[in-house]
Amino acid sequence: MSKIINFEELENYQRDLPIDYRLMQRTIIKNGLVNSCINNEVLASCKPVFNIEVDAGDVTDQKRSGRCWMFAGLNVLRTFMMNKLHLKNFELSQSYLQFYDKLEKANFFLERAIELKGEEIDSRLNTLILDNTIFDGGHFIMFTNLVKKYGILPKEFMPETAVSSNTEELNTLLNNLLHKDALILREAFDDEIPSLKENMLKEIYKILVISLGQPPKDFTLEIKDKDNNFIRLEKMTPIEFFKKYIDIDLDDYIPLSDIPYKDLKRGECYYSHFVNNVEGGSEVLFYNVPINVLKDAVIKSLKDKQIVWFAADVLSQSLRKEGILASDLIDLDNLCGVTTINSKADRFTTRTSFCNHAMAFTGVNLIDDKPNRFKVENSWGKDNGKDGYFIMSDKWFDDYVYQAVVHKKYVEPKYVEEYMKKKENPIEIPPFNTFFSNF
Repeated sequence: MSKIINFEELENYQRDLPIDYRLMQRTIIKNGLVNSCINNEVLASCKPVFNIEVDAGDVTDQKRSGRCWMFAGLNVLRTFMMNKLHLKNFELSQSYLQFYDKLEKANFFLERAIELKGEEIDSRLNTLILDNTIFDGGHFIMFTNLVKKYGILPKEFMPETAVSSNTEELNTLLNNLLHKDALILREAFDDEIPSLKENMLKEIYKILVISLGQPPKDFTLEIKDKDNNFIRLEKMTPIEFFKKYIDIDLDDYIPLSDIPYKDLKRGECYYSHFVNNVEGGSEVLFYNVPINVLKDAVIKSLKDKQIVWFAADVLSQSLRKEGILASDLIDLDNLCGVTTINSKADRFTTRTSFCNHAMAFTGVNLIDDKPNRFKVENSWGKDNGKDGYFIMSDKWFDDYVYQAVVHKKYVEPKYVEEYMKKKENPIEIPPFNTFFSNF
């Protein structure tokens, strides 16, 4: 074959089309690729019934923003308050943490721009930070960095705005502004940088206030519980609210991660200096363990009525409207007569599959103590799935779940001991690894 496609080869391609290609063509053109090859047997097996379920409250909606990691984190935290105060439902402010996430990411970017000012502007690291300046996505430890520093807030005191729910315009503005700032800092003398940076952050803060609102410093909450009893929580700060009504140590949670990458060993903790939101916060760590370790810890948590934050590739083998996550659900290979990548490790290594969404496990169905499906709380509103909840097959867990963050008491002791040791001296890897993709 020549280096270019010539017309003789085009004729050969046409002659080699399968005899029945017109039937496939008509079906696909009318219905689309996915709708032409849904496995109805797999679909029917995903029943919305579970013998272990946790009451997690009403489903939330991130709308046109990439805050799934934040929504999932707050959905986990609110269950502690709901149990403590005997509430049927409660929602924490996503825009409150979003405000400080944007501000912290701006500061983190400016610090990296200063650090890299001696490199060419188109170096690989400068290209990375310029391409990922202000983004909506994040990781669980980025969520905990925000909560530990700023606390949490009931949603009624900082509700959603047009901008918080649709972040494209805000992100475009902040990216443009910070890129200009990076150019200024690259040319500045060292003694000029502190005052320049302070003024830059003041501009970012102003934009966030006028777009998202001013975060309150304290509040007084009045609510009613499941039995219609009136509750008044006297004035407190967001930090005090977290400490009193959530009352957990976020450092007790372990980021169990299945990183099927040839150069990354099991039993090690990995991080990158260039991946975070809060300068000076905890490193975004990934503790690489076998997938069964994640699954066992998730099931133990659910049995103890604790929901679990997790990250996965929600774009693969999934039906959004139906709320189904099941391997072999969409058979494109047989439909098109091709063979695509079938290995989790190969999909991950080639960036075919990666963490692109965070959700929460809220239930599991066990047969002889073995799972066949999981209940998942999503943040895409009630119009997707069954009232916003999704169903995940056990095989999909193995194939597309990459991380579950679980309290250490649900993790096998030998892994807890190993994690506590390895996290003190984690291995730094380049920030270009697939696992650092922001979802």
